[in-house]
Amino acid sequence: MNAQNAQLAGALVGLGATITQAMDEIEDFVPCGHPATVVIDGLSSLNDRLTDDQRNDQMATVTGLIDHVSEKRGVPAHPVVDIDSIGGIKTRLLGELQDVASAVKDSTNLDHQGVNAWIYRSLAAIETTGTLEAAERMAEVQVIKAAVKTI
Repeated sequence: MNAQNAQLAGALVGLGATITQAMDEIEDFVPCGHPATVVIDGLSSLNDRLTDDQRNDQMATVTGLIDHVSEKRGVPAHPVVDIDSIGGIKTRLLGELQDVASAVKDSTNLDHQGVNAWIYRSLAAIETTGTLEAAERMAEVQVIKAAVKTI
């Protein structure tokens, strides 16, 4: 990941964690397509050289969605995570998320709710204390990548 984009990555983790909490607490809650597009675009741009304006626009969009989901779904807004403080399996998971997001972004079929849910839950796993949830998401990577090829 481009070091300048670490704050954007941390914001995406906060958004994924906020959405995941809403999915866990609200029966049958499925986020609309807008957050998925924002997350996929953000993840796939983490290796890009973004201008300050581009990065600031993405940060504003992501943090605005954190607040929106929190307010509309009654869950706490999860904070922007310090990406520099994660390591090991969580860093590898973030790399896999970037790969999956890039593949999904190139897809013309937008019907990939299972993949979106995995992305949100994987971002939330990066936020959590410990590595068990990240390991669980990593164990699913090949299945998710296979699913992406079918969409």
